[in-house]
Amino acid sequence: MKVQCQLQGTFHRIQLSGTDSSAVSLVDLIRELQAVATQNRRRSPELLRQSFGLNFLPECVLINLLQQAQGVLRESELYQVPSLQLLHPVKSNFKAQVANTYRYQFASPEATLILTPDDSQLPFWTGNDSEKSGFYTVTLEQPNYPGLSDEFAKNIWQQAINYWLTLPENRQINIALQSLHSNIFRLITPQLQIWISLPDLSLDLRAAITFLRLGGNDTSGLSELAKSLVQQYQSTHSLPIIQLPQELSPDETLPAAQRLLIARRRNRSILEQIISTARKFILISSYIIEDESLTELICNKSQELPQGVWILTDLRNEIIDRIDAQVCDNVSLRTEYQRSHERNKACLKMLLDANIPIRSGAFHLKTYISEQYAYLGSCNLTGGSLDFNIEAGIISRNHFIHSQLINLFRQFWQQRSRDEVIPTLNADGFHLRSIHHSSQEEYQTYPSLLTPSRYKKDLIEKLRNFRGQVQIYSRSFQPSPEIEQYLRLLDTRIFLDSQMRVNCSTFNITKIDNLHAKITLLGNEVAYIGGINFNFSNSALTLNDLMYKTTNSKEITEIRQHIASLSS
Repeated sequence: MKVQCQLQGTFHRIQLSGTDSSAVSLVDLIRELQAVATQNRRRSPELLRQSFGLNFLPECVLINLLQQAQGVLRESELYQVPSLQLLHPVKSNFKAQVANTYRYQFASPEATLILTPDDSQLPFWTGNDSEKSGFYTVTLEQPNYPGLSDEFAKNIWQQAINYWLTLPENRQINIALQSLHSNIFRLITPQLQIWISLPDLSLDLRAAITFLRLGGNDTSGLSELAKSLVQQYQSTHSLPIIQLPQELSPDETLPAAQRLLIARRRNRSILEQIISTARKFILISSYIIEDESLTELICNKSQELPQGVWILTDLRNEIIDRIDAQVCDNVSLRTEYQRSHERNKACLKMLLDANIPIRSGAFHLKTYISEQYAYLGSCNLTGGSLDFNIEAGIISRNHFIHSQLINLFRQFWQQRSRDEVIPTLNADGFHLRSIHHSSQEEYQTYPSLLTPSRYKKDLIEKLRNFRGQVQIYSRSFQPSPEIEQYLRLLDTRIFLDSQMRVNCSTFNITKIDNLHAKITLLGNEVAYIGGINFNFSNSALTLNDLMYKTTNSKEITEIRQHIASLSS
């Protein structure tokens, strides 16, 4: 358990003896920024602006300040490599300076807290300010806290326990199932914020929550008390399964057609066309939704469509937890996911305000379908996918693949979604309500549209008798032992995103910047293209995703022509 409370008191700034502060000129400060930036490989003016929060300064102003700091007349003299705008490395002149000349305290009737200079809750100090009134939030992970009165700490800890224990078990289960996080959930009272984790709960309550979250049907493995908790919750909170309209289908008046899309910077215009030309319905699956421009287009379009807009996504970070945390070698990518979380929430709020039904689950699937077109591929609704990444997919129009994608989307919606997204007035703007499925039916299978497990099985069967060159384009590479054995016996060429770690270094691997396409070619015999990375770990195989398989020589030749430029 974790408890957070807010104290009202006074912040104190106390100057340390013998550390009189000295003035720093703007020129000196700019020189120091350049010293730190160049030491950390942020060597262009643009990277310097991004890294130090200087985007409010026009680049020409920053360059002028750098010239003054370095005492040079021409911009070219700033650079060690002018063609790349790489700044000269410089050394800091402030090594002998005292960085922190004050100590900080927060005092209230309940506490006297010693604060560090980098504490984010410190107020902004000006001039000779030494005191400021304000609030300080403390977070307890046990019934004590340094500087906090023992009696007060024990009191708020017990308040949190009592509040949780007085809630009906049905209410406790509902709070847990609404949480975006599987193992921890938050309660807000007028005085406290309380975080409860699964290990804090009784075994029976924990078993009931886990059973309901997974959408199981057979309660025979549960204790009698856990069964009773499940039945009680389902009787008051179970949701009717919202059915997609049965009449969803391609426009049969259109000529049948299908084409490939393997490109960079063309994906936005294609998805805009699919969305804007829809006349009846739009079905969307994207594991991240953070592009506000397309989201606004979707919201506006939803008001015109008689059969509505329906969206599948991942709001429990299941994709990141299962795949990206295993293969990512660049820690900045995890930070980028955290930044995208805020954009994602803004887009979800727009969609919910437009009354668009949204469901969450382990959806790595990227598909955009109307009665006019159906796209299956690697492109998410993110700025990177739409404007920068190399993405790959197929676009069908009144083709049998078009109809099959509609049917599979229906199955994903009905049988593989785990949560319904409900708008609320909380900080996130929504919560998740677990869906109880009456049954867990098998996928209706199609020979040209493969789920992860069927893709793996099909690939093994093809590789077993294949002799020739294998080309793999993927964001990540984690073959199963059997697939890896076959690949080592063949002329295998692998192309991966440049930011991903490679464990199989003995393969012929080429790194390509911003590669997000997923393509596998076995000579001229078979090609796979879609949303599934070349990752066959146990966790990756449980994701909801699809790969298009073709043995059509014309399509394979077209894929080869498109990808020829990717590795050049």
